[in-house]
Amino acid sequence: MLLLLLLLCALQPSVPLSLPTPPTKNYDVLIFGSGPTSLSLASLLTSSSSPPTVAIVSKDFSKPWIPNYGAWETEWSTISNSYDSKNVKNLSTLGVDHRWPDTSCYFNEGPPSESRVNVGASYIRVSRAGLKECFTDNKKYSVVEENHVARCVAPNVYEDGEAVVFDGEFTSFKLSGGTSISGKIIIDGTGAESTLTLRDKRENEGYQIAYGVEASVKGEGVGEDRVGDYERDKMTLFDYRIENFKEKDKVTNQPTFMYVMPLKSVNNSPRIFFEETSLVARPGVSFRACKSRLHERLKGMGVEVDEVFEEEFCYIPMGGEVARKGQRIVAVGAAGGLVHPSTGYQICRSLSCNLIVAEAIKEALDLKLKPDESAEFIYDKIWTEEQIKVRNFAVFGGEFLMTQNVEGLKGFFSGFFKLPYPMWHGFLAQWRTLPNSESHENWWRRMFFGVTFLTKIPPKTGLNMAKEIVLYTFKTKDLIQSVTPLFSGVEKFKESGRFRGETEGDVACKSEAREMIEESKGGEGGGR
Repeated sequence: MLLLLLLLCALQPSVPLSLPTPPTKNYDVLIFGSGPTSLSLASLLTSSSSPPTVAIVSKDFSKPWIPNYGAWETEWSTISNSYDSKNVKNLSTLGVDHRWPDTSCYFNEGPPSESRVNVGASYIRVSRAGLKECFTDNKKYSVVEENHVARCVAPNVYEDGEAVVFDGEFTSFKLSGGTSISGKIIIDGTGAESTLTLRDKRENEGYQIAYGVEASVKGEGVGEDRVGDYERDKMTLFDYRIENFKEKDKVTNQPTFMYVMPLKSVNNSPRIFFEETSLVARPGVSFRACKSRLHERLKGMGVEVDEVFEEEFCYIPMGGEVARKGQRIVAVGAAGGLVHPSTGYQICRSLSCNLIVAEAIKEALDLKLKPDESAEFIYDKIWTEEQIKVRNFAVFGGEFLMTQNVEGLKGFFSGFFKLPYPMWHGFLAQWRTLPNSESHENWWRRMFFGVTFLTKIPPKTGLNMAKEIVLYTFKTKDLIQSVTPLFSGVEKFKESGRFRGETEGDVACKSEAREMIEESKGGEGGGR
Protein backbone atom coordinates (compact mmCIF):
# COMPACT_ATOMS: atom_id res chain seq x y z
CA MET A 1 0.00 0.00 0.00
CA LEU A 2 2.81 2.41 0.87
CA LEU A 3 4.53 1.70 -2.41
CA LEU A 4 1.26 2.39 -4.28
CA LEU A 5 0.82 5.75 -2.56
CA LEU A 6 4.40 6.75 -3.38
CA LEU A 7 3.84 5.78 -7.01
CA LEU A 8 0.64 7.83 -7.24
CA CYS A 9 2.40 10.87 -5.76
CA ALA A 10 5.23 10.55 -8.22
CA LEU A 11 2.77 10.52 -11.13
CA GLN A 12 1.03 13.74 -10.02
CA PRO A 13 1.92 16.77 -12.20
CA SER A 14 4.42 18.99 -10.43
CA VAL A 15 3.12 22.39 -9.32
CA PRO A 16 5.74 25.15 -9.16
CA LEU A 17 6.17 26.78 -5.80
CA SER A 18 4.49 30.20 -5.93
CA LEU A 19 6.30 32.85 -3.91
CA PRO A 20 4.45 36.01 -2.93
CA THR A 21 5.44 39.14 -4.85
CA PRO A 22 7.09 41.66 -2.53
CA PRO A 23 4.78 44.59 -1.84
CA THR A 24 5.55 47.78 -3.70
CA LYS A 25 6.84 50.64 -1.57
CA ASN A 26 5.18 53.94 -2.53
CA TYR A 27 6.72 57.39 -2.04
CA ASP A 28 5.85 60.91 -3.04
CA VAL A 29 9.33 61.39 -4.53
CA LEU A 30 11.96 58.89 -5.69
CA ILE A 31 15.46 60.25 -6.28
CA PHE A 32 17.88 58.01 -8.15
CA GLY A 33 21.57 58.61 -7.44
CA SER A 34 23.51 59.47 -4.28
CA GLY A 35 25.86 62.29 -5.27
CA PRO A 36 25.63 65.90 -4.03
CA THR A 37 22.77 66.74 -6.41
CA SER A 38 20.56 63.87 -5.22
CA LEU A 39 21.27 64.13 -1.49
CA SER A 40 20.95 67.91 -1.37
CA LEU A 41 17.54 67.70 -3.04
CA ALA A 42 16.38 65.00 -0.62
CA SER A 43 17.53 67.17 2.31
CA LEU A 44 15.73 70.25 1.01
CA LEU A 45 12.50 68.31 0.44
CA THR A 46 12.46 66.76 3.91
CA SER A 47 13.60 69.79 5.91
CA SER A 48 10.14 71.39 6.13
CA SER A 49 7.61 70.84 8.89
CA SER A 50 5.33 68.63 6.78
CA PRO A 51 7.68 66.99 4.28
CA PRO A 52 6.72 64.65 1.45
CA THR A 53 7.86 61.04 1.66
CA VAL A 54 11.20 60.77 -0.15
CA ALA A 55 13.50 57.85 -0.95
CA ILE A 56 17.06 57.88 -2.27
CA VAL A 57 17.67 54.88 -4.53
CA SER A 58 21.34 54.03 -4.99
CA LYS A 59 23.60 51.08 -4.30
CA ASP A 60 26.46 53.55 -3.75
CA PHE A 61 24.79 55.56 -0.99
CA SER A 62 27.31 54.50 1.68
CA LYS A 63 30.39 55.04 -0.50
CA PRO A 64 32.50 58.21 -0.11
CA TRP A 65 32.32 60.86 -2.82
CA ILE A 66 35.35 60.82 -5.12
CA PRO A 67 35.66 64.09 -7.11
CA ASN A 68 37.40 67.15 -5.71
CA TYR A 69 34.99 70.07 -6.01
CA GLY A 70 36.17 73.67 -6.14
CA ALA A 71 34.01 76.78 -5.98
CA TRP A 72 34.17 80.55 -5.73
CA GLU A 73 33.59 81.57 -2.13
CA THR A 74 30.93 84.15 -3.04
CA GLU A 75 28.85 81.41 -4.66
CA TRP A 76 29.33 79.00 -1.78
CA SER A 77 28.37 81.67 0.75
CA THR A 78 25.15 82.44 -1.14
CA ILE A 79 24.23 78.76 -1.34
CA SER A 80 25.08 78.17 2.34
CA ASN A 81 22.81 81.02 3.43
CA SER A 82 19.98 79.76 1.23
CA TYR A 83 20.25 76.20 2.54
CA ASP A 84 20.50 77.46 6.11
CA SER A 85 17.20 79.31 5.62
CA LYS A 86 15.68 75.97 4.50
CA ASN A 87 16.94 74.21 7.67
CA VAL A 88 19.78 72.41 5.89
CA LYS A 89 22.68 73.56 8.06
CA ASN A 90 26.47 73.84 8.19
CA LEU A 91 27.41 74.08 4.51
CA SER A 92 29.63 77.08 5.30
CA THR A 93 31.58 75.13 7.95
CA LEU A 94 31.36 71.35 7.46
CA GLY A 95 31.08 71.80 3.70
CA VAL A 96 34.42 73.60 3.29
CA ASP A 97 37.77 71.84 3.37
CA HIS A 98 40.07 74.81 2.60
CA ARG A 99 39.87 78.50 1.73
CA TRP A 100 42.28 80.65 -0.31
CA PRO A 101 41.95 84.45 -0.15
CA ASP A 102 43.06 84.91 -3.77
CA THR A 103 43.27 82.98 -7.02
CA SER A 104 46.14 83.04 -9.50
CA CYS A 105 46.47 82.34 -13.23
CA TYR A 106 49.49 82.02 -15.55
CA PHE A 107 49.00 82.95 -19.20
CA ASN A 108 52.38 84.32 -20.30
CA GLU A 109 55.67 82.44 -20.53
CA GLY A 110 58.48 83.49 -18.24
CA PRO A 111 59.13 83.82 -14.51
CA PRO A 112 56.16 83.93 -12.11
CA SER A 113 56.71 87.61 -11.32
CA GLU A 114 55.95 88.40 -14.97
CA SER A 115 53.41 85.71 -15.81
CA ARG A 116 51.24 85.50 -12.69
CA VAL A 117 47.84 87.22 -12.68
CA ASN A 118 45.94 87.48 -9.39
CA VAL A 119 42.22 87.74 -10.10
CA GLY A 120 41.24 89.06 -6.65
CA ALA A 121 38.60 86.46 -5.79
CA SER A 122 38.64 83.88 -2.99
CA TYR A 123 38.20 80.18 -3.69
CA ILE A 124 37.28 77.12 -1.63
CA ARG A 125 37.69 73.38 -1.83
CA VAL A 126 34.51 71.57 -0.88
CA SER A 127 34.83 68.99 1.87
CA ARG A 128 33.39 65.86 0.34
CA ALA A 129 32.94 64.10 3.68
CA GLY A 130 31.69 67.25 5.39
CA LEU A 131 29.17 68.10 2.69
CA LYS A 132 27.83 64.56 2.68
CA GLU A 133 27.45 64.79 6.44
CA CYS A 134 25.38 67.98 5.98
CA PHE A 135 22.97 66.02 3.77
CA THR A 136 22.86 62.76 5.73
CA ASP A 137 22.96 63.88 9.37
CA ASN A 138 19.50 63.39 10.90
CA LYS A 139 18.12 62.52 7.48
CA LYS A 140 14.35 62.25 7.18
CA TYR A 141 14.34 60.42 3.86
CA SER A 142 14.50 56.68 3.23
CA VAL A 143 17.42 54.97 1.53
CA VAL A 144 17.13 51.94 -0.74
CA GLU A 145 20.62 50.63 -1.48
CA GLU A 146 19.84 49.09 -4.84
CA ASN A 147 20.14 50.37 -8.40
CA HIS A 148 17.56 50.65 -11.15
CA VAL A 149 17.85 48.20 -14.05
CA ALA A 150 16.21 50.47 -16.65
CA ARG A 151 17.82 51.59 -19.89
CA CYS A 152 15.99 54.35 -21.75
CA VAL A 153 15.97 53.99 -25.56
CA ALA A 154 13.38 56.67 -26.41
CA PRO A 155 11.31 59.11 -24.32
CA ASN A 156 9.44 56.97 -21.75
CA VAL A 157 10.46 53.75 -23.55
CA TYR A 158 12.81 51.25 -21.88
CA GLU A 159 14.57 48.10 -23.09
CA ASP A 160 12.98 45.97 -20.38
CA GLY A 161 9.27 46.68 -20.37
CA GLU A 162 8.98 45.56 -16.73
CA ALA A 163 11.87 47.72 -15.48
CA VAL A 164 9.70 50.87 -15.50
CA VAL A 165 5.90 50.86 -15.49
CA PHE A 166 3.82 54.02 -15.83
CA ASP A 167 0.27 54.40 -14.59
CA GLY A 168 -1.98 57.35 -13.87
CA GLU A 169 -0.73 57.99 -10.32
CA PHE A 170 2.72 56.40 -9.94
CA THR A 171 5.81 55.31 -11.80
CA SER A 172 7.07 51.90 -10.63
CA PHE A 173 10.56 50.42 -10.87
CA LYS A 174 12.12 47.01 -10.66
CA LEU A 175 15.40 47.30 -8.76
CA SER A 176 18.58 45.24 -8.89
CA GLY A 177 17.92 43.52 -5.56
CA GLY A 178 14.35 42.53 -6.40
CA THR A 179 12.64 45.43 -4.64
CA SER A 180 9.59 46.97 -6.28
CA ILE A 181 9.31 50.69 -5.62
CA SER A 182 7.17 53.53 -6.95
CA GLY A 183 6.81 57.27 -6.71
CA LYS A 184 4.55 60.09 -7.81
CA ILE A 185 7.51 62.22 -8.91
CA ILE A 186 10.74 60.64 -10.17
CA ILE A 187 14.09 62.44 -10.15
CA ASP A 188 17.14 61.32 -12.09
CA GLY A 189 20.32 62.46 -10.35
CA THR A 190 22.54 59.66 -11.68
CA GLY A 191 24.94 61.85 -13.66
CA ALA A 192 25.83 62.65 -17.24
CA GLU A 193 25.88 59.00 -18.34
CA SER A 194 22.36 58.33 -17.08
CA THR A 195 20.42 55.39 -18.50
CA LEU A 196 17.13 56.66 -17.03
CA THR A 197 16.65 59.77 -19.18
CA LEU A 198 17.81 61.13 -22.52
CA ARG A 199 19.59 64.27 -23.69
CA ASP A 200 19.88 65.16 -27.36
CA LYS A 201 22.99 66.08 -29.34
CA ARG A 202 25.29 63.98 -27.18
CA GLU A 203 27.50 63.75 -30.27
CA ASN A 204 28.07 67.52 -29.98
CA GLU A 205 29.44 67.32 -26.46
CA GLY A 206 33.00 68.17 -25.56
CA TYR A 207 34.85 66.48 -22.73
CA GLN A 208 36.78 67.87 -19.82
CA ILE A 209 39.48 65.36 -18.97
CA ALA A 210 41.80 65.71 -16.00
CA TYR A 211 44.29 63.64 -14.06
CA GLY A 212 44.66 64.76 -10.44
CA VAL A 213 46.87 63.74 -7.56
CA GLU A 214 46.90 64.76 -3.91
CA ALA A 215 50.44 64.26 -2.68
CA SER A 216 53.33 65.43 -0.56
CA VAL A 217 56.19 66.96 -2.52
CA LYS A 218 59.92 67.42 -2.29
CA GLY A 219 62.75 68.97 -4.30
CA GLU A 220 64.72 72.15 -4.66
CA GLY A 221 61.62 73.99 -5.90
CA VAL A 222 59.74 73.44 -2.63
CA GLY A 223 59.91 76.33 -0.13
CA GLU A 224 58.02 77.56 2.90
CA ASP A 225 55.83 79.91 0.90
CA ARG A 226 55.77 78.22 -2.52
CA VAL A 227 55.74 74.91 -4.36
CA GLY A 228 57.49 75.48 -7.66
CA ASP A 229 56.00 78.67 -9.06
CA TYR A 230 52.80 78.28 -7.05
CA GLU A 231 52.28 80.41 -3.95
CA ARG A 232 50.97 78.36 -1.06
CA ASP A 233 48.49 81.01 0.08
CA LYS A 234 46.76 81.16 -3.32
CA MET A 235 44.80 78.70 -5.39
CA THR A 236 45.93 78.42 -9.02
CA LEU A 237 43.03 78.17 -11.44
CA PHE A 238 44.94 78.12 -14.76
CA ASP A 239 48.57 77.58 -15.65
CA TYR A 240 48.70 77.39 -19.45
CA ARG A 241 52.47 77.87 -19.80
CA ILE A 242 54.26 75.32 -22.00
CA GLU A 243 57.93 76.21 -21.44
CA ASN A 244 58.62 73.07 -19.35
CA PHE A 245 57.42 70.62 -22.01
CA LYS A 246 59.63 68.86 -24.55
CA GLU A 247 56.85 68.19 -27.09
CA LYS A 248 55.74 71.80 -27.35
CA ASP A 249 53.94 71.33 -30.69
CA LYS A 250 51.71 68.59 -29.27
CA VAL A 251 50.91 70.59 -26.13
CA THR A 252 50.22 73.66 -28.25
CA ASN A 253 47.63 71.85 -30.35
CA GLN A 254 46.15 69.74 -27.54
CA PRO A 255 46.35 72.27 -24.70
CA THR A 256 46.10 71.40 -21.02
CA PHE A 257 46.56 73.51 -17.91
CA MET A 258 47.59 72.90 -14.31
CA TYR A 259 45.03 73.47 -11.52
CA VAL A 260 46.61 73.69 -8.06
CA MET A 261 45.19 73.60 -4.53
CA PRO A 262 47.89 74.02 -1.83
CA LEU A 263 46.73 72.29 1.37
CA LYS A 264 47.92 72.01 4.96
CA SER A 265 51.29 70.38 5.57
CA VAL A 266 51.44 66.85 6.94
CA ASN A 267 54.43 66.09 9.20
CA ASN A 268 56.05 69.32 7.96
CA SER A 269 55.77 68.09 4.37
CA PRO A 270 53.79 70.30 1.96
CA ARG A 271 50.64 68.55 0.80
CA ILE A 272 49.04 69.76 -2.41
CA PHE A 273 46.43 68.81 -4.99
CA PHE A 274 47.61 69.08 -8.60
CA GLU A 275 45.39 68.48 -11.60
CA GLU A 276 46.44 68.62 -15.24
CA THR A 277 43.29 69.44 -17.16
CA SER A 278 42.03 69.63 -20.71
CA LEU A 279 39.31 72.27 -20.38
CA VAL A 280 37.12 70.96 -23.21
CA ALA A 281 37.94 68.93 -26.31
CA ARG A 282 36.25 66.63 -28.79
CA PRO A 283 37.49 63.90 -28.69
CA GLY A 284 38.85 64.08 -25.16
CA VAL A 285 42.55 64.30 -24.40
CA SER A 286 44.13 61.12 -23.02
CA PHE A 287 44.38 60.61 -19.25
CA ARG A 288 47.90 59.25 -19.74
CA ALA A 289 48.90 62.45 -21.53
CA CYS A 290 47.54 64.51 -18.64
CA LYS A 291 49.43 62.42 -16.08
CA SER A 292 52.68 62.63 -18.02
CA ARG A 293 52.34 66.39 -18.44
CA LEU A 294 51.61 66.89 -14.75
CA HIS A 295 54.89 65.30 -13.73
CA GLU A 296 56.85 66.95 -16.55
CA ARG A 297 55.50 70.38 -15.62
CA LEU A 298 56.43 69.92 -11.96
CA LYS A 299 59.88 68.57 -12.80
CA GLY A 300 60.61 71.75 -14.73
CA MET A 301 59.93 73.69 -11.51
CA GLY A 302 62.17 71.50 -9.38
CA VAL A 303 59.23 69.71 -7.73
CA GLU A 304 58.85 65.97 -7.33
CA VAL A 305 55.85 64.04 -6.06
CA ASP A 306 56.97 62.26 -2.88
CA GLU A 307 53.97 60.32 -1.57
CA VAL A 308 50.62 59.95 -3.33
CA PHE A 309 47.54 60.01 -1.08
CA GLU A 310 44.88 60.04 -3.76
CA GLU A 311 44.51 59.92 -7.54
CA GLU A 312 41.59 61.34 -9.49
CA PHE A 313 40.41 60.71 -13.03
CA CYS A 314 37.96 63.42 -14.02
CA TYR A 315 35.62 62.96 -17.00
CA ILE A 316 32.96 65.63 -17.56
CA PRO A 317 30.75 65.72 -20.68
CA MET A 318 29.95 69.36 -21.55
CA GLY A 319 27.53 70.98 -23.99
CA GLY A 320 24.93 69.14 -26.02
CA GLU A 321 21.40 69.87 -24.89
CA VAL A 322 19.31 69.76 -21.75
CA ALA A 323 16.98 66.83 -21.01
CA ARG A 324 14.80 65.83 -23.93
CA LYS A 325 11.25 67.13 -23.77
CA GLY A 326 8.40 64.72 -23.13
CA GLN A 327 10.01 62.64 -20.40
CA ARG A 328 8.12 61.70 -17.26
CA ILE A 329 11.33 61.36 -15.23
CA VAL A 330 12.92 64.70 -14.27
CA ALA A 331 16.67 64.86 -14.88
CA VAL A 332 18.65 67.16 -12.58
CA GLY A 333 22.34 67.98 -12.21
CA ALA A 334 24.61 66.54 -14.89
CA ALA A 335 21.88 64.16 -16.06
CA GLY A 336 19.80 67.20 -17.02
CA GLY A 337 22.60 69.14 -18.75
CA LEU A 338 23.35 71.50 -15.85
CA VAL A 339 27.15 71.33 -16.23
CA HIS A 340 28.50 74.69 -17.44
CA PRO A 341 29.14 74.12 -21.18
CA SER A 342 32.28 76.29 -21.26
CA THR A 343 33.99 75.53 -17.95
CA GLY A 344 32.69 72.26 -16.48
CA TYR A 345 31.56 73.94 -13.24
CA GLN A 346 28.64 72.04 -11.78
CA ILE A 347 28.35 71.69 -8.02
CA CYS A 348 27.23 75.25 -7.20
CA ARG A 349 24.87 75.29 -10.17
CA SER A 350 23.29 72.00 -9.08
CA LEU A 351 22.94 72.93 -5.41
CA SER A 352 21.51 76.31 -6.36
CA CYS A 353 19.14 74.84 -8.95
CA ASN A 354 17.85 72.36 -6.37
CA LEU A 355 16.37 75.25 -4.39
CA ILE A 356 14.10 75.80 -7.41
CA VAL A 357 13.49 72.08 -7.97
CA ALA A 358 12.48 71.44 -4.35
CA GLU A 359 9.90 74.23 -4.37
CA ALA A 360 8.53 73.06 -7.73
CA ILE A 361 8.16 69.48 -6.44
CA LYS A 362 6.32 70.61 -3.33
CA GLU A 363 4.02 72.80 -5.41
CA ALA A 364 3.28 69.98 -7.87
CA LEU A 365 2.39 67.67 -4.96
CA ASP A 366 0.18 70.32 -3.37
CA LEU A 367 -1.62 70.81 -6.68
CA LYS A 368 -2.08 67.02 -6.94
CA LEU A 369 -0.78 67.01 -10.50
CA LYS A 370 -0.58 63.75 -12.40
CA PRO A 371 2.96 62.34 -12.88
CA ASP A 372 3.35 63.63 -16.44
CA GLU A 373 1.98 67.04 -15.49
CA SER A 374 4.33 67.18 -12.50
CA ALA A 375 7.37 66.44 -14.67
CA GLU A 376 6.32 69.09 -17.17
CA PHE A 377 5.73 71.60 -14.37
CA ILE A 378 9.14 70.99 -12.73
CA TYR A 379 11.10 71.01 -15.98
CA ASP A 380 9.50 74.30 -16.93
CA LYS A 381 10.59 75.85 -13.62
CA ILE A 382 14.20 74.72 -14.16
CA TRP A 383 14.63 75.55 -17.82
CA THR A 384 12.87 78.84 -18.34
CA GLU A 385 13.10 80.42 -21.77
CA GLU A 386 15.77 82.85 -20.56
CA GLN A 387 17.81 80.16 -18.79
CA ILE A 388 17.95 78.14 -22.02
CA LYS A 389 19.23 81.22 -23.86
CA VAL A 390 21.87 81.76 -21.17
CA ARG A 391 22.97 78.16 -21.58
CA ASN A 392 23.06 78.46 -25.37
CA PHE A 393 25.40 81.43 -24.99
CA ALA A 394 27.78 79.26 -22.93
CA VAL A 395 27.47 76.36 -25.39
CA PHE A 396 28.93 78.63 -28.07
CA GLY A 397 31.72 79.51 -25.65
CA GLY A 398 32.59 75.83 -25.29
CA GLU A 399 32.49 75.31 -29.06
CA PHE A 400 34.86 78.25 -29.56
CA LEU A 401 37.29 77.04 -26.90
CA MET A 402 37.53 73.65 -28.64
CA THR A 403 38.83 75.36 -31.80
CA GLN A 404 41.71 77.11 -30.02
CA ASN A 405 45.30 76.05 -29.51
CA VAL A 406 47.17 77.02 -26.36
CA GLU A 407 47.95 80.55 -27.58
CA GLY A 408 44.27 81.14 -28.34
CA LEU A 409 43.28 79.93 -24.86
CA LYS A 410 45.92 82.14 -23.23
CA GLY A 411 44.55 85.11 -25.14
CA PHE A 412 40.95 84.20 -24.30
CA PHE A 413 41.45 83.92 -20.55
CA SER A 414 43.93 86.76 -20.18
CA GLY A 415 41.23 89.01 -21.66
CA PHE A 416 38.46 87.31 -19.72
CA PHE A 417 39.93 88.27 -16.33
CA LYS A 418 40.39 91.87 -17.48
CA LEU A 419 36.62 92.21 -17.55
CA PRO A 420 34.86 93.77 -14.54
CA TYR A 421 34.41 91.17 -11.80
CA PRO A 422 30.58 90.95 -12.05
CA MET A 423 30.85 90.23 -15.78
CA TRP A 424 33.45 87.44 -15.69
CA HIS A 425 32.13 85.90 -12.50
CA GLY A 426 28.57 86.05 -13.82
CA PHE A 427 29.66 84.12 -16.90
CA LEU A 428 31.27 81.40 -14.75
CA ALA A 429 28.16 81.19 -12.55
CA GLN A 430 25.44 81.58 -15.19
CA TRP A 431 22.66 80.36 -12.98
CA ARG A 432 19.92 82.77 -12.03
CA THR A 433 20.11 82.15 -8.26
CA LEU A 434 23.90 82.60 -8.08
CA PRO A 435 25.60 85.99 -7.48
CA ASN A 436 26.42 88.20 -10.51
CA SER A 437 24.32 86.09 -12.87
CA GLU A 438 22.24 89.21 -13.48
CA SER A 439 25.12 90.32 -15.74
CA HIS A 440 23.83 87.73 -18.23
CA GLU A 441 20.12 87.75 -17.46
CA ASN A 442 18.84 89.12 -20.78
CA TRP A 443 19.94 89.37 -24.40
CA TRP A 444 21.31 92.91 -24.31
CA ARG A 445 23.46 92.19 -21.24
CA ARG A 446 24.89 89.13 -22.98
CA MET A 447 25.51 91.20 -26.10
CA PHE A 448 27.24 93.88 -24.02
CA PHE A 449 29.37 91.20 -22.39
CA GLY A 450 30.40 89.83 -25.80
CA VAL A 451 31.26 93.22 -27.28
CA THR A 452 33.21 94.27 -24.18
CA PHE A 453 35.05 90.95 -24.16
CA LEU A 454 36.18 91.42 -27.78
CA THR A 455 37.90 94.66 -26.74
CA LYS A 456 39.90 92.86 -24.03
CA ILE A 457 41.36 89.91 -25.93
CA PRO A 458 44.31 89.99 -28.37
CA PRO A 459 43.40 90.89 -31.99
CA LYS A 460 44.24 87.41 -33.32
CA THR A 461 41.97 85.73 -30.76
CA GLY A 462 39.26 88.31 -31.51
CA LEU A 463 39.43 87.61 -35.25
CA ASN A 464 39.19 83.87 -34.59
CA MET A 465 36.15 84.44 -32.41
CA ALA A 466 34.46 86.66 -35.02
CA LYS A 467 35.01 83.93 -37.63
CA GLU A 468 33.55 81.26 -35.35
CA ILE A 469 30.52 83.45 -34.60
CA VAL A 470 29.77 83.67 -38.33
CA LEU A 471 30.25 79.93 -38.90
CA TYR A 472 28.20 79.03 -35.83
CA THR A 473 25.37 81.32 -36.92
CA PHE A 474 25.09 79.42 -40.19
CA LYS A 475 24.75 76.15 -38.26
CA THR A 476 22.21 77.20 -35.61
CA LYS A 477 20.18 80.20 -34.54
CA ASP A 478 20.95 79.53 -30.85
CA LEU A 479 23.64 82.21 -30.48
CA ILE A 480 21.70 84.92 -32.35
CA GLN A 481 18.66 84.02 -30.28
CA SER A 482 20.72 84.43 -27.12
CA VAL A 483 22.24 87.87 -27.82
CA THR A 484 19.52 89.59 -29.88
CA PRO A 485 15.71 89.87 -29.74
CA LEU A 486 15.55 87.87 -33.00
CA PHE A 487 14.11 84.33 -33.01
CA SER A 488 12.96 84.90 -29.45
CA GLY A 489 10.63 81.92 -29.17
CA VAL A 490 12.31 79.02 -27.36
CA GLU A 491 10.08 75.95 -27.14
CA LYS A 492 9.25 75.51 -23.47
CA PHE A 493 8.74 72.14 -21.84
CA LYS A 494 5.07 72.78 -21.15
CA GLU A 495 4.52 73.58 -24.84
CA SER A 496 6.10 70.40 -26.19
CA GLY A 497 2.74 68.62 -26.27
CA ARG A 498 4.28 65.23 -25.62
CA PHE A 499 2.97 64.63 -22.13
CA ARG A 500 -0.72 64.55 -22.90
CA GLY A 501 -2.36 61.28 -21.97
CA GLU A 502 0.98 59.51 -21.42
CA THR A 503 0.30 56.86 -18.78
CA GLU A 504 0.98 53.18 -19.32
CA GLY A 505 0.01 53.56 -22.97
CA ASP A 506 -0.10 50.74 -25.51
CA VAL A 507 2.33 48.18 -24.11
CA ALA A 508 2.42 46.19 -27.35
CA CYS A 509 3.29 49.26 -29.43
CA LYS A 510 5.99 50.28 -26.97
CA SER A 511 7.47 46.78 -27.03
CA GLU A 512 7.49 46.87 -30.82
CA ALA A 513 9.14 50.29 -30.73
CA ARG A 514 11.86 48.99 -28.43
CA GLU A 515 12.55 46.08 -30.78
CA MET A 516 12.68 48.31 -33.87
CA ILE A 517 14.95 50.84 -32.17
CA GLU A 518 17.36 48.03 -31.28
CA GLU A 519 17.18 46.65 -34.83
CA SER A 520 17.85 50.07 -36.35
CA LYS A 521 21.03 50.44 -34.31
CA GLY A 522 22.58 47.61 -36.25
CA GLY A 523 21.13 48.40 -39.66
CA GLU A 524 22.42 50.60 -42.44
CA GLY A 525 22.33 54.23 -41.50
CA GLY A 526 21.97 53.22 -37.85
CA GLY A 527 19.93 54.95 -35.21
CA ARG A 528 20.63 56.51 -31.87
